Amino acid sequence: MSVSSSSPAAPDPLTRLTLLLLAALTVMSGATIAPALPAMREHFAGVPNVDLLVKLALTILGLVIAITAPLGGVLADRFGRRPVLLGSLLLYAVGGASGLVAESLGAVLAGRVVLGLAVAGTMTAAGALVNDLFSGPERGRFLSQQAAFTSFGGAVLLPLGGALAGLSWRAPFVLYALALLLLPLTLRLPRGVPAPAQEAGQVQPPRWGAIALVYGLALGYMVVFYLMPAQGPFLLRTLGAQAAQTGLLLGTFTLMAAVSSLLYVRFAGRFDPRRAAALGLGVVAAGWLVVSAAPNLAVALAGLVLGGLGGGLVFPNLYTWLADLTPPAWRGRVVAGMSSAVFLGQFLSPLLLASPTGHEARGYVWGAALAAVMAAALLVLSLRRVAPQPAVSRS
Repeated sequence: MSVSSSSPAAPDPLTRLTLLLLAALTVMSGATIAPALPAMREHFAGVPNVDLLVKLALTILGLVIAITAPLGGVLADRFGRRPVLLGSLLLYAVGGASGLVAESLGAVLAGRVVLGLAVAGTMTAAGALVNDLFSGPERGRFLSQQAAFTSFGGAVLLPLGGALAGLSWRAPFVLYALALLLLPLTLRLPRGVPAPAQEAGQVQPPRWGAIALVYGLALGYMVVFYLMPAQGPFLLRTLGAQAAQTGLLLGTFTLMAAVSSLLYVRFAGRFDPRRAAALGLGVVAAGWLVVSAAPNLAVALAGLVLGGLGGGLVFPNLYTWLADLTPPAWRGRVVAGMSSAVFLGQFLSPLLLASPTGHEARGYVWGAALAAVMAAALLVLSLRRVAPQPAVSRS
């Protein structure tokens, strides 16, 4: 079964659930081990540059995805979404669960590289398939639902990862094997091959200038967002949090993001996505300022709640804006570029905003400033009228 590029029929509930679960794998790739980072650092304390290398165990995914996502996009556009998803799920389980048996920090990082390849394929092919199956306001609503579901997944996985990290730093890696349970659901998905690129006169060129702008904003937002899993465990530890508490506190951030994404579902399509994303970035900036000045865990929690509420508005609206700019035959490749931007930002976050151990709050100050600048830029851009990319018919 393939997907038409014009007026797609509404997907059935099981297809919707499969797409939601596939999206949750993205946040699971990092959130699962975030609470275990301090224990991992202690286990490998004798390794040179252990502080940076342990953080890279979380964020090296971003570098791998930034490099390999374009290839995933080309494969998804040429051969279909489903084959790419099936192969990626297998790699996800193998690379993710390898931390259970890794004997060195280098082996842990190697497994994370394999996991990055898997996430690149999953995020790219699943994102293109969403654009195949949904259009107009319905696409915006589903993207908000997807963001909410992903955040709810993070709200569950972070505390679960924290509880498992209390047993052993290796224990959270077992959760990656759950990706194998999605294979039967993925087998029933449409392949999602878009309209052939060779159809003369029917392929619209991508609006690369506007698309590049969306990429830049997504990269910047991930630099800001990833302060939470990369720096948060260390900052919260200085305030007295244990591993399980860290998981609960970080899970609160993603829970609040889920709440705001879910509440926004009913408004999706009614507002300029650029203005909604600007609002979200402004609230994230305020939240990170609160976290940076927190004298105790209660105040840090308030900042995480505020940041989460804002964060839930950012990505659904950036992806909606991107979808409006993307021709059907280019969906896999354009989504791949977005994946590269998102995960390059993830990789760069601890490098650009890292602070010495015990001074992690400084990174949140810089993150708040960057979020505020991007919010202002989006508000200026929203004064310009957005022209959606017309759909391409195959007939």
